Amino acid sequence: MTLTWRSFGRWLAVLLLLGGCACCCGNTGPVGFAPDLDDADVVGVWVSSEGARLVLHADHRFTTESLGDCVDADGDYAPGGDGSGTWSLGEPEFLDPYQQLTLAYAPYGESLQNWGAQDGEIVYLFGDTDSGGICYFTRD
Repeated sequence: MTLTWRSFGRWLAVLLLLGGCACCCGNTGPVGFAPDLDDADVVGVWVSSEGARLVLHADHRFTTESLGDCVDADGDYAPGGDGSGTWSLGEPEFLDPYQQLTLAYAPYGESLQNWGAQDGEIVYLFGDTDSGGICYFTRD
């Protein structure tokens, strides 16, 4: 099969269209190398610059403190606060730089928030999917 300029142009147009939709529609996550974290990579104490705190224990228990101190670019505070329950780490997904971190709050076992983990960083995503806030956590 030979690639002509015409077919190259068609493929380029398709790629640009798909890339533009992914960037503008707000329904895809950030693109980057997929991490491959183990549970041991995220166990520990994590803090945000706003003073929020996340503690992930090796036995898959967690506690959160002061999540409501996280603020987005518009000055809106994050929902949430103090809580505890169990956590789990999802499988790496292709071209998503964060692995899903699920926090299931006791006593109901519901995951009410979006969390992600990568090497040396955990993020708490809150608010609207198009213009929501992100609270970054690093090891304490």
